[in-house]
Amino acid sequence: MSYLRVTSLDLWVIVFYFFVIIANGIYQSVRKTKGGDDFLLGGKSFGIFSTLCTQGATMKGSSALVGYSAGAYVNGASVLISSQCYSLGAWIAVMSGIARKIKKCSNTIEIRSAGDIFLRRFGSETLKKLVGLGGTWMSLSILSSNMAAIGLLVHLMFGKYGLTYEYSLILGVCVAVAYTAIGGLVSVVYNDVLQWCIMMPLIFFLFPYALVTKCGVTPEALHSTLNAAKYFSLQPNLWWFGFLLGGILAACCDVSHLTRFITAKDEKTAVTGSMFGFTFCVLLAGFVVFFGLSAAMLIEPSVLGDNKDGAIFALISRALSPGFVGLMLAAILAATISTIDSNLQTAVLCTMIDIVEPSLPKNTTEKQKLLYCRLITVVIAVLSIFFVLKVKGIIAIIGIGFNVYSSAIFFPLMSCMFWKKATAKGLITGIVVGAVTAVVTVSMKLPLPIVWGVSFSAISTIVVSGLTAGEKSIKPLLPGFNESGQKIDSDIFKACFLGASGSLILSIGIGTWVNWIYIIIGTILMFLCIKMLDSAFKRVAAN
Repeated sequence: MSYLRVTSLDLWVIVFYFFVIIANGIYQSVRKTKGGDDFLLGGKSFGIFSTLCTQGATMKGSSALVGYSAGAYVNGASVLISSQCYSLGAWIAVMSGIARKIKKCSNTIEIRSAGDIFLRRFGSETLKKLVGLGGTWMSLSILSSNMAAIGLLVHLMFGKYGLTYEYSLILGVCVAVAYTAIGGLVSVVYNDVLQWCIMMPLIFFLFPYALVTKCGVTPEALHSTLNAAKYFSLQPNLWWFGFLLGGILAACCDVSHLTRFITAKDEKTAVTGSMFGFTFCVLLAGFVVFFGLSAAMLIEPSVLGDNKDGAIFALISRALSPGFVGLMLAAILAATISTIDSNLQTAVLCTMIDIVEPSLPKNTTEKQKLLYCRLITVVIAVLSIFFVLKVKGIIAIIGIGFNVYSSAIFFPLMSCMFWKKATAKGLITGIVVGAVTAVVTVSMKLPLPIVWGVSFSAISTIVVSGLTAGEKSIKPLLPGFNESGQKIDSDIFKACFLGASGSLILSIGIGTWVNWIYIIIGTILMFLCIKMLDSAFKRVAAN
């Protein structure tokens, strides 16, 4: 990649970054990880800022920075449509009351994982293990994709020194595993905080400032250089609505989000911290699209050849001086590693709590559980490396993993939380039918397999629940979810609707560089969202 100019100073910056995150992860683990529950759940004590950082850093890996900037380089600002679907779906998870209710539920009864939600309502170990297996597989799939990405990134940076892709992959993974295996969620969350602090100023301020002042990417220059019809059109279509629906379905049942809701300090933190984290993700997409448009203005297609994913790297080399290039590459690595560590820890949580722990002897100590957690962490990391290096069609496997989990779990999870007449047999059937449907539709290359999977899962769940309904089969809703007509939930819905709309409008204003009307309207809506949430939780505290 000749267009990526990395000096020895940049490499030392990257080495220092690796050293800092390993040291920080180990330091936090020594302070706060004392047993298995600390490793898996961090004592359920994370505050608003920690929740903001880990939600934001986890959702946006290198695919966001590299992939969507390349998409904007080729297709223009319309890539904002696909880049926002998952983030807006995450907003729905908060807007619908799931974040608050699941935190309240975990404070009332023991809820440590998505599988526990099913177990506490229906008492079914089968449901718990199925959900745990699904969560492990989805996390493993996302983990593998980001491991492949970090292997490529490290190889691009250090390849001229003889570091092969295989060794680059192992090196990058070892960085994340080193602190995750020692400290678990404590190390993951506090390193997500550190990595968010690295990403935020570089991506939101330093790099845009350099593009404008050094490279002349002013709004006037950008709009006069690029073809408006190609690069600034945001016309929606049927596919846009399909992607939006898929993002909503996937994000609402994402086991990583559910874990962050559970491990937040209180209900306000679960809602407000996640709201800020998802706002960060939506705004990040706007800046990434701006980077892609800047590359379209500054970088000739012949420089990149067929590898359009290199657009952001060519742009970094063009806009930044030595040392700052290393810092920006560290920000991209931060986005990747924060996604790796979070999904690695989530896979360990699902495996340990939902699959392994129910089979352990009752007298198993916390130290023994901690040892099992660390061993599982290493095993899952090794399996992911094996998939990346040995299994052909890894991208297809990742797609199957994501679609199968969402297809299988979304409707049964929503039914478990909100539907009074759901039965265990109905949910088991829905999980199996949804998974099989997703595999079949992916194999047949049908569009939007998640929609097919969720549809068949919903039909089978409803039918079988109706056929098996009886006094012993119908179980009451869990605490928090058995409430209706709560003013706090309507307040959260209204506030988060404004917040989701405001963050999206802000993102469009930034991505089209710069639509000040959109930015002003989006800022006002975000301000109203924050004020409404604060007032809503103050009223709850007063009562």
